[in-house]
Amino acid sequence: MAKRPQTAQDIATLVGGVLEGDGASVVTGLAFVHDASAGDVTFVGDPRHARMIAASRATIFILKQDLVCSEEARANRVLIRVQNADHAMLRVLRAFETPSEVPSIGVHALANVHPTAMVDATARIDAFVSIGARTSIGKHTVLKSGVHIYEDVIVGDDCVLHSNVVLRERTRLGHRVILHSSVSIGTDGFGYLPDPANNGIAKVPHLGHVDLGDDVEIGASTCIDRGKFGASSVGAMTKIDNLCQIGHNVRIGRGCVISGLTGIAGSTTIGDGCRIGGGCKIRDHRTIGNGVSLAGDSGVMHDIPDGATWGGNPAQEIKAALREMVLIRKLPEWHQMFKHLVDPPKAP
Repeated sequence: MAKRPQTAQDIATLVGGVLEGDGASVVTGLAFVHDASAGDVTFVGDPRHARMIAASRATIFILKQDLVCSEEARANRVLIRVQNADHAMLRVLRAFETPSEVPSIGVHALANVHPTAMVDATARIDAFVSIGARTSIGKHTVLKSGVHIYEDVIVGDDCVLHSNVVLRERTRLGHRVILHSSVSIGTDGFGYLPDPANNGIAKVPHLGHVDLGDDVEIGASTCIDRGKFGASSVGAMTKIDNLCQIGHNVRIGRGCVISGLTGIAGSTTIGDGCRIGGGCKIRDHRTIGNGVSLAGDSGVMHDIPDGATWGGNPAQEIKAALREMVLIRKLPEWHQMFKHLVDPPKAP
């Protein structure tokens, strides 16, 4: 593990920035510009936050190189100018990150591993982990306490499964997959049909599985249903936030980012490189093209072509959605202006 930066000069070297001020200033922590204390490093990437510098108590400011600061803002402060403040922040956060504790190499005495399961000798299996029959756990993979893995599951190399993750039968994980606490992969799909035999509801069996590609990361308490036939799948490098619901036989492409509270109904296909805002609702059997962006809280009822940006509920092309929102906000004003034309006259 690399040594944590101790001074402003260390930070400037780390991010490749131009130092203005005392390079010997000591670094004590990281904070937002508005609530930082002396010794803290903070980040400024836009004019709005640049106007907060003068009132901030931070000592060291990493800021976008073209931002203008007043003499008052620069006084007794250290500035480190960079081309991209977000990229610089990423480097600094990594330097200050403290890795979480991991179990020792091997299988904990309180873990329950089926005799037919194959666990690589370099894997780290914590207490109260359960691994089912014919399951395979790859090299250097970490299973935290309470992980439950059913039968016939494949987990690749260098994966991290946090506490209480559940992988149902036949689930397949690629390499370097991260699943946060209480993720459930491969649950039964939500499939029911009217049962003519007893006027009830018949449960539809789901015989498929879930495939997660390399470098997928899934946030806490998200669920992905297994396919009715074949696979529900998530492509390599895709990141899914907390509390999302992915239905059976959904196929999500590579390099997508899906924000929290999104629900994707069954048999929908999402292309590569899509950006889906929080709280989106996507109807079943839709096709969303490559490179699509969805504004938060969108309700998708129709297919979306490649490269489009949509929003609203029901969702439509974003410019049309914004025009509609503006018109809706004007309705109360217009109602006051024209109600005399539509309201019946009052009786004398």
